[in-house]
Amino acid sequence: MAKQIYDAIVIGTGAGGGMAIRTLCEAGLKVCALNAGRRLDPEKDFRNHRMPWEMKFRGFGNPDKWSESLGFMDSEWVEGVWEHEIPFTTAPGTKWMWPRCFAVGGKTNFWGRSSARFGDIDFRAASLDGHDVDWPITYAEIAPYYSRTERMVGVSSTVQNRPSNPDGEYLPPFNFRCLDRILQAGAEKIGVPYLPDRISQLTKDHEGHPACHYCGGCTTGCDTGSFFSTPWRFLPVAEATKNLELRTNAVARDILVDENGMARGVAYIDRKTNQEVEVFARAVVVAASCLESARIMLNSKSRHWPNGIANSSGQLGRNLCDHLYGESAAGYLPQLLGQPSFPDNVGDNTVAWMPRWQNLQNPHEEKFVRGYSVYPGGGCTEFPWYASQAEGFGSAYKRAVKRRYPTPVSFTIQAPTLPSASNYVDLDPEVKDKFGIPVARLHFQWDENVLKMWEHSKQLCADLLRAAGGEFESAASEPLMPGWSLHETGTCRMGSDPKQSVTNSFGQTHDVPNLHVCDASVFVTPTDKTTTISIMAFTLRSCEHLIENLRRGGQLKRT
Repeated sequence: MAKQIYDAIVIGTGAGGGMAIRTLCEAGLKVCALNAGRRLDPEKDFRNHRMPWEMKFRGFGNPDKWSESLGFMDSEWVEGVWEHEIPFTTAPGTKWMWPRCFAVGGKTNFWGRSSARFGDIDFRAASLDGHDVDWPITYAEIAPYYSRTERMVGVSSTVQNRPSNPDGEYLPPFNFRCLDRILQAGAEKIGVPYLPDRISQLTKDHEGHPACHYCGGCTTGCDTGSFFSTPWRFLPVAEATKNLELRTNAVARDILVDENGMARGVAYIDRKTNQEVEVFARAVVVAASCLESARIMLNSKSRHWPNGIANSSGQLGRNLCDHLYGESAAGYLPQLLGQPSFPDNVGDNTVAWMPRWQNLQNPHEEKFVRGYSVYPGGGCTEFPWYASQAEGFGSAYKRAVKRRYPTPVSFTIQAPTLPSASNYVDLDPEVKDKFGIPVARLHFQWDENVLKMWEHSKQLCADLLRAAGGEFESAASEPLMPGWSLHETGTCRMGSDPKQSVTNSFGQTHDVPNLHVCDASVFVTPTDKTTTISIMAFTLRSCEHLIENLRRGGQLKRT
């Protein structure tokens, strides 16, 4: 029986994989998508308006399993979606958390939804400040793909005319809350921006999907598809073409090559049977996320690629960067004491942001290069976390908690690291996962530049809070652990020089023309913005390049 040969195999179904699947299927290509976990059912797996007191462990999950989880993983809201079977290791001195959602759609099921474009100030950062290298692409080249992506997914915001973040095509913004108006006035006093965030969450019905109804369950899975996720937005479109075969519980082991070293398919392990399966195609798209894509490619060894497929440069796995996150300041607004409480936290929605304002006129005006952004938050969260600080007992204590409920505010920094030769991912020479595949080993430290941003943000946010008439109470002594942001970049980064990069500006690997990488691993550097909408825009461009190559008759060309 002749083996089936697809036009393309896509590894991963998150932001990059989802856009790749939709783009390729709509173009008429036969696509096999591989996903390492199960497919979720919103009616069974998502929160569906349940409240904490309706759950056995009040939403926190079984305490016996807390040691296996970090941060936001493994709550009772959505159970059994975070990866534990496939471990990773860290080099001595490295701390790293790697929350991996291998369910179909990946982290798009639960992401924070902030969706600002990268700009020329990001792509040309090296020319401006002398650190590292520029991107092999201009903003003008990628701008049309941002616009098309925004129209597909729906992004709510305003035109802001900021040099650090280009404007796009937006739905109406989310309304500012009382706390935002107060903090905005404080920001104006000290000369920093406080603006509506760019959010891939709907303020009006869009493309057949309803507007957000403010149920507060955003980051535990949207029941109505009112923010972008692959399962709600891209997979139904792809499946309607009849060109998609989605294989779940398929853990990619390596990329198969032909006698010329070109990609010819993927070998994966069926998670339920532990059997190895091979699937074949004319092209392969790796979109498994920054670290996992590097791990798959490093494990794809052959006589052609003894150090991993498409790794003649030796740069595969190198240039690992991340976003530093941490609470720069926290306190409360006395102006709101005793005001009626209502659910103004909007399910952790980033209603407002403070986009980069540093080093815009002069790349060296601060003690650090480049810049960071800040996400302000506050209001009546689902649980009054400040309650442990309130004084009193019994009814007096309850009154104190209720009186302060609308008042808490905090500021979270999002700061990019600089590429460093000492920050990278490789394969652990000794540790393998349960399927016999070598695991990823992380090497990472915060750099001096990003730590200067961290200290700068703590002083600035405290000043803003006081300028707004608020009471400053605390700031975190240390940033959150590396990896917390889920915004790692760089391990397959793009560039014009095949000796110094893994892919070209289209995400096409220099060494293997029918192998494309479509996630944040291709980004040259992180910026002060989140990565998701940029992953989608770059993937759209990459896959249209792949389609054009395939339509030329099968001989994929390097560009």
